[in-house]
Amino acid sequence: MKILYSPQRHDDVIEYVFEHDIVHVTYKDQTETFDFSGMPDGRAENIETSLPINPIIEAWRENGVLHLKLLKFHGPDASEEERFPQWQEVSGND
Repeated sequence: MKILYSPQRHDDVIEYVFEHDIVHVTYKDQTETFDFSGMPDGRAENIETSLPINPIIEAWRENGVLHLKLLKFHGPDASEEERFPQWQEVSGND
């Protein structure tokens, strides 16, 4: 799975746990699981969530590889890496 965080300045925290093609998201003491394991090549449409915000900005599979753009909050003293993230490859229990 390849992920790209979309940074936004905010004092809240969104936490992500990756498990193969499954993403566990925790925001404001609420956790939701997004399972993309059965998704074929193409773009996901209308990703629904019970969280107060939707952390999944975009999801698509290309040549069997899942790509996700995910919302990521950062504080006022965020590093250059946090403010301008690059694509990351995650697997297993990252």
